[in-house]
Amino acid sequence: FTVPFGKASILREGKDVTIVSFGIGCAHALLAADALARDGISAEVVNLRTLRPIDYDTVLASVMKTNRCVTVEEGFPVGSIGDHLASTIMQRAFDHLDAPVVTCTGKDVPMPYAANLEKFALITPAEIVTAVKSVCYR
Repeated sequence: FTVPFGKASILREGKDVTIVSFGIGCAHALLAADALARDGISAEVVNLRTLRPIDYDTVLASVMKTNRCVTVEEGFPVGSIGDHLASTIMQRAFDHLDAPVVTCTGKDVPMPYAANLEKFALITPAEIVTAVKSVCYR
């Protein structure tokens, strides 16, 4: 079994919003998608799998289908992969967007060493749900 290099995968099909992530962020995105489904929002979850190269074709095709996008990652908000994706999506698919791209990231703080504090610095499925509802105007 090999992962195709430079090829993203669709972890969950959806029609209302695209959630793009990688690594552990995909697990959070899938949990958020389950919660959103209970609220009647169908989220498509895209796993980038590789960051260099990024599979822009899969990401853009999904965004053009759903017309909305939220990026998810545990990194810092400034200079993040999500920032880069948001910029690329708005440059290449602006006319397809019904809302601005929203980036969900870890908090802009030094990463704590204590496990009880670390959980407050990282992204949560609840924060993803809030971001998705904002781009869906709900």
